[in-house]
Amino acid sequence: MPGPNENPGPPGFDPLTETFAFVCLDCGASWNRTFDLVPLLDPAGCLNPLEYVDDEGRAMHSPLTDAVCGACGSRKVRVG
Repeated sequence: MPGPNENPGPPGFDPLTETFAFVCLDCGASWNRTFDLVPLLDPAGCLNPLEYVDDEGRAMHSPLTDAVCGACGSRKVRVG
């Protein structure tokens, strides 16, 4: 996936920000993470679905489908 510096989205677009609350169903750990949502432009200049970008500017899969507990490594994570 290209990062935001490789595909900054349409000119004049301000990234959207979303914060998610996570709870591990195995160990009970809870945490919040904030992500920027950046639209992708294909080579023809057409707008494609949004890309999640973490706080270090790296593109990532949706936190709704790819959450992992930082305390125990479990993938049994509830997103709120």
